[in-house]
Amino acid sequence: MSLPLPPPLSRPRPRPGFRSRYGVLAAALALGAGLFVAAERANAAETLLSQGKPATASSTESSSYAAAYAVDGDTTSTRWASAEGHDPEWLTIDLGATYAISRVKLYWEAAYAAAYQVQTSADGASWTTIHTTSQGDGGTDDRAGLSGTGRYVRVLGTARGTSYGYSLYEVQVYGEAGSTPSPSPSVTPTAGPVDYQAEDATLSQAAVATNHTGYTGTGFVDYAAVTGGYVEWTVNAAAAGNATLSLRYANGKTTDRPVDIAVNGAVVARPAFPATGGWDTWTTVDVVAALPSGTSKVRATAANTVDGPNLDKLTVTPGGTASPSPSPSSSPSPSSSPTQGGAFTVVAAGDIAAQCTASSSSCAHPKTAAQVQAINPEFVVTMGDNQYDDGTIDDFRKYYATTWGKFKDKTHPSAGNHESYDPAGFEAGYKSYFGAIAFPNGKSWYSFDRGNWHFIALDSNIFDQTAQINWLKADLAATTKGCVAAYWHHPLFSSGEHGNDPVSRPVWQILYDAKADLVLNGHDHHYERFAPQNPSGQADANGLVELLGGMGGADPYTIENVQPNSQFRLSGTYGVVKLAFTDSTYSWQLIGTDGKVKDSSPTYTCH
Repeated sequence: MSLPLPPPLSRPRPRPGFRSRYGVLAAALALGAGLFVAAERANAAETLLSQGKPATASSTESSSYAAAYAVDGDTTSTRWASAEGHDPEWLTIDLGATYAISRVKLYWEAAYAAAYQVQTSADGASWTTIHTTSQGDGGTDDRAGLSGTGRYVRVLGTARGTSYGYSLYEVQVYGEAGSTPSPSPSVTPTAGPVDYQAEDATLSQAAVATNHTGYTGTGFVDYAAVTGGYVEWTVNAAAAGNATLSLRYANGKTTDRPVDIAVNGAVVARPAFPATGGWDTWTTVDVVAALPSGTSKVRATAANTVDGPNLDKLTVTPGGTASPSPSPSSSPSPSSSPTQGGAFTVVAAGDIAAQCTASSSSCAHPKTAAQVQAINPEFVVTMGDNQYDDGTIDDFRKYYATTWGKFKDKTHPSAGNHESYDPAGFEAGYKSYFGAIAFPNGKSWYSFDRGNWHFIALDSNIFDQTAQINWLKADLAATTKGCVAAYWHHPLFSSGEHGNDPVSRPVWQILYDAKADLVLNGHDHHYERFAPQNPSGQADANGLVELLGGMGGADPYTIENVQPNSQFRLSGTYGVVKLAFTDSTYSWQLIGTDGKVKDSSPTYTCH
């Protein structure tokens, strides 16, 4: 798209009566000056303001696609890319001062926006839309003739043009810069309330909707009907201290829809969100929490399967009396409330996408994916080797994305050894494909909660790194949940071709000491379940139950050496594990690609 040419300059009219040669000279000088000023103004309107300025984004696919790459001046190679498969996403540029914005030029990569808005803001919190389109077709969008003022410029993608995310090689913002502007107030520090709209948030098992009225931004958050969907805002504080977090919500049902409010990963409160009398009737719930100076993550997580309320925005106001830390009474123990959080279903598998497609009758991962779809679990966990042979981004997109990628938004993956073989770098394709889903805190290990369960995803490729081990110990010490499940790729115990892998023993010991309950592994391409045992392989009622589920689609392995405490083994059968969780128990079934149950576990009670 090309830049429209400015209108032709008109000749200044001479004043009546000026007919002397001096008058003609003066008129000529005036004409020249007029042309010079007009040209100077035209050039000023074309001043590039954005290059090299600070940029932030709602998410990044990986560190290789950071927001800063969208303002580095390279329009063909380096780029920002958001997490895949999610709407909305945004990129914001801080121009450093207030300008009159006249033009924004967008250089899209293949992952473009079919619908997006260009917005300006004085403070980085309240936004004005100066351009919107629902006819995006990728390539280069040159949006000239804009009229807006602000220090911050945001490109807000509301509908993806592909199944991937949003990706921009470059964003160029032009505006008036004829004189040195006075710096406008920064988003931090702030002395008053700051709004963070629904469309500003990172979402999981939730979406921005517009099917009700009364919201203040471009939409509101509508949670999926599952436990654990969340909304996360990045907020700013000028100085460490208490802040009041006000959530504007609507609840058109008659039942409460509680939400866990966490700051930087630590739950600070579980307030009630009672009925408001209708989905178009909005009110607020306030929580006071301590915020550190600078940037923090505030997350609102649905605490039951009914789903959360509709959330319009978060308002952060400095000050307030801190709410007490959540105590066991705020989250009843399993014994006092057996159905707290409700029952939920999870599907698990490892060793999934071979380099084949459904066009081949022997290709298994389309068939195991069909079982995931039929089960329709609350979420999916993977135990590594998601993509063969080397876990490259091209193979992820060609194979995994076409089958198991359908469930990407509700998948909590872990990495396997085949992800580490990528010629582009250690786990590069895995990072590029899953992005923030697999690296929510910038690391390949993370945890999350559902009901009374605490789930931990680990990276057994790097169990020798103390950072992960230290994090695991701290994470286990911090959880208040009554049941714990952990999953990774390499099993400590296996009767298959790979056999026992001692790399996992220190992690087993840590989990055993913390009275964890369940371990899920892959690596060996068969199915196997073990009775509770300790890290030394001795039967132990207080030990961990191990489930090996490496038959998601890769070529099957044989059973080589049956291990003590192995209760059931099956080789040569592809399938997925369907796990049933309550607040105090767990069990599972192996579901074959024919939809039939191949094995059923005992029902275990959490320690």
